[in-house]
Amino acid sequence: MTTTTTLRQIPEVVTVPVLTTGIPVLDDLLGPFDPARLTFVDSGSDFVFQLQTLLCVRCVAELDSDVVFVDGGNSVDPHGIVRLAKRVGLERLDVLPRIRVARAFTCHQMATLVIDRLEDVVAESGARLVVLSCLPELYLDEDVPYGEAHQLFLRSLRAVREVTARHGTITVATNAGLAKLHRRRGVRRALYESADRALRFQQRRQGLLITRRETGEAGWFRPVPPNQLTLEDFARAEPRITTLAVEGEPKEVRRPEHFGLAW
Repeated sequence: MTTTTTLRQIPEVVTVPVLTTGIPVLDDLLGPFDPARLTFVDSGSDFVFQLQTLLCVRCVAELDSDVVFVDGGNSVDPHGIVRLAKRVGLERLDVLPRIRVARAFTCHQMATLVIDRLEDVVAESGARLVVLSCLPELYLDEDVPYGEAHQLFLRSLRAVREVTARHGTITVATNAGLAKLHRRRGVRRALYESADRALRFQQRRQGLLITRRETGEAGWFRPVPPNQLTLEDFARAEPRITTLAVEGEPKEVRRPEHFGLAW
């Protein structure tokens, strides 16, 4: 009698790239920034710009990936990117060419970048991170009729969702200035409903209050200098990369100045 043994094939374990910020309170509230998900950050603090810089550098340094950065608020900070990159041993030319920036100064240009160009640039670059900085800003322009701006915004959101799902990108959209979205509540509602997750940053005397919209959980962020640990760090299983700590106290959002178109 012959006994045969069937070997069951062990499925291959696929590692899915994710991003974290290294900021304990934010990572505890939100968890990692996952592929194929849209995270919206609605902020009354300029800390949102530091967060964008941090995510860009971590994407290049840890995921070895390009970043697509669509800028609707003249917010990209190349000097901050270079300073942060140098702390982890990256030179200027190691990181800046890998962050593909396009700026717009009207809602029509923003819509063109997002609807007509975003997917091509993501596919060409293989970018794992897409940052849509100050996404709703230009659609709030009162010189553009509300109905026209609203329809353009809805089409832009659909394009963002499709690119995020089709290419599995980690997509982060931001708004700078909490009161702005109340001017056109339809834009605000569409953005919150389209996002998989939403965070709210509120600048207070005690520091920065971070709230996750879906759960209502909240926590305080108070920055510390690079290479300085906090009590929160000792409570975490994974060590924080202190060299990638953000700099300076967050402040109220300032109005954007001038815009320019790229790509």
